[in-house]
Amino acid sequence: MWRIMSSLILPGANKKTIDCKKMNPKLSIAYFVTSHGFGHAARASAVMNAIHARWPFVHFEIFTNTPEWFFKNSLLVSFNYHKESTDIGLVQTSALHCDPDQTIGALKSFLPFDEMQLSGLAETMTALDCLMVVSDISPLGIAAADKAGLSSILVENFTWDWIYEFYQDDDVRFKKYVNALGDLFNQASHRIQAEPVCNILKGQLSTPPISRIHKTAPHLIREKLRISDRKKMVLISMGGISESLPFINQLKDIDDNFCFVLPGISTEQPVNREKHQNIIFLSQNSEFYHPDLVNASDVVIGKVGYSTLAEVYHAGVPYGFITRSDFRESAVFESYIQLNMEGIRIDENDFFSGVWLKQLPKLLALPKRTNNRPNGAGMAAEYICNILVCEKEILDIVDTKGRVIGAAPRKCVHGNNQLLHQVVHVLVFDKENRLLLQKRSLTKRVAPGRWDTSVGGHVDCGESIETAMFREMKEELGIRPESMQFAYQYIHTNDFESELVSTYVCLYDGKIFFNPEEIDAVKFWEMEEINNFLGKAILSDNFEDEFLRYQRWLKVDAPANFKS
Repeated sequence: MWRIMSSLILPGANKKTIDCKKMNPKLSIAYFVTSHGFGHAARASAVMNAIHARWPFVHFEIFTNTPEWFFKNSLLVSFNYHKESTDIGLVQTSALHCDPDQTIGALKSFLPFDEMQLSGLAETMTALDCLMVVSDISPLGIAAADKAGLSSILVENFTWDWIYEFYQDDDVRFKKYVNALGDLFNQASHRIQAEPVCNILKGQLSTPPISRIHKTAPHLIREKLRISDRKKMVLISMGGISESLPFINQLKDIDDNFCFVLPGISTEQPVNREKHQNIIFLSQNSEFYHPDLVNASDVVIGKVGYSTLAEVYHAGVPYGFITRSDFRESAVFESYIQLNMEGIRIDENDFFSGVWLKQLPKLLALPKRTNNRPNGAGMAAEYICNILVCEKEILDIVDTKGRVIGAAPRKCVHGNNQLLHQVVHVLVFDKENRLLLQKRSLTKRVAPGRWDTSVGGHVDCGESIETAMFREMKEELGIRPESMQFAYQYIHTNDFESELVSTYVCLYDGKIFFNPEEIDAVKFWEMEEINNFLGKAILSDNFEDEFLRYQRWLKVDAPANFKS
């Protein structure tokens, strides 16, 4: 007799015309990204794309010094770019080395933050309707979020206080920045740690490596690069940092069965591609997407940085990695590669001298490792979306057919009847065909103290109607009936809001444990009793409308077995 039906049945005429063109608000999230290399921007882009895959209506306000073109190449989502120095990181003298003394000088100018700067950022985010701040190890983002009264989510595999600890024994000037940054990072409302994690903290969400997803099939990339199937493609990457490589000329003499692709790497002796077909130089902002190059390669050679490691990890190709002796995270990265990937460590001197070329056959002999773990970007996105839904009560905005066209916080939806959103109602009957009604708390904004539908509540952003139905029954009445019957769907509009209501009916004779914070009392009513109280300010307006619809449905559209 009772079963769940998920088909959508719309009524013939609505009470009020809904302008769907005004029903497509976007959710804005501020994203602060450290400008230390491209690795963090790549990770941030992967997370933003994953959030967009869940919420196509999301919009990002990106604050960073990383070039805007990087995000244009990496992102599938709408965004605004704000050029902002959000971090110092480590001042690098080359792809593999940093200068601690210059880093201290830069930190002196960066910290402590200027209150006017923080106030300006807070005002900007407020004006842009940002609901949350996500920070990829940018301490400025966390401080600005606090100033704006917004939640902040820190995405990291290390934080700068942990990095600077490595230098403080030799330079005590780092100590105060270790303490200051440690306090700043601990202010984050939430934290996501992405493998390989350098300083594992209990109780935090940990994800597999977060990587951008390749866009183009390997054979198409190789065709575009004019690399034949018989050649082995060797990608040499220094993380987007321009570096002069002394071994370039040695590549010309390598067996013609190899082709070397060097994105974003400078050379003092440009190679004529027509003459040396086995070497291809690409600019930083080339038409080739870095994850595509990694995925199309037979082996990757390069500096061990986060984004390259993560991209190689998910592509499964062998990795000839060069560690950085004065970067604390290198040891953690090396251990992770040895345990989870196919790779060989290449000494820095061997790399620049070209000795590493002798290890190419050994690298190419390594198998491609199939990785069945998910991309950590999806886990991070789910976590961020769930936090935002809970903290801001995000609701889907739908058209009259129930198709999601946007989203907005509940406080914006209520009071704007142009924002059509989904709710679910349940009519709970007992064996004597009496209908359970709940008396709304006197603290309710709408219809306080009046008797209302058995169960009613909003469908959260990204939530199915059926999931919302069972959630609301548990939250309001503490029940879960064995079977449900979908009855009808309609649009209810008043001066306060517009709702696309899905109504279910069920039979329940068990115990009821109502929520006293929302409900003052519950009672089973005879049908005649309800009819007698219509229009007497005892029942809520919404329920009176619902009850009349139910009676019409019962006479005309209800299944025969339900009527019996």
